[in-house]
Amino acid sequence: LIGVTLALWLIPAVVQYHGGLVLIWHDVIVERMLNTLTRSTRPQRLLGAVQKSATRGDPCSVVNAIDQFCRHTEWAMNVGDEKGCILDSVVSEVNPATVLELGTYCGYSTVRIARLLPPHAKLITLEFNPDFACLEELIW
Repeated sequence: LIGVTLALWLIPAVVQYHGGLVLIWHDVIVERMLNTLTRSTRPQRLLGAVQKSATRGDPCSVVNAIDQFCRHTEWAMNVGDEKGCILDSVVSEVNPATVLELGTYCGYSTVRIARLLPPHAKLITLEFNPDFACLEELIW
């Protein structure tokens, strides 16, 4: 019991100082434990948080809900609020008529981009993983 407790304390402490280990810790170890305990995947948990706290049809509340989930509940691979502000400024400056997004994961960047596009602009997203594509439609 002491060994397990020590390992659970020591592993995160070591991992935080090594970038590659951080990714392995979050994407392999923690995610698999949470998937088993909650009987859901990280994207499903993120969707649940968005459905619980965001206002339907309000893209800013969707972005805020995802930011809160990733900051306070569980790490998820997305642009995040800091890089998201850079993305926002580029989209606003360029004001594109068409945007091609390669990969969507949970739809965070999709929502950030779409909320800034002019009314008749097109946003085309290509997603290889059908589970992520389905989730993105539910997020939006």
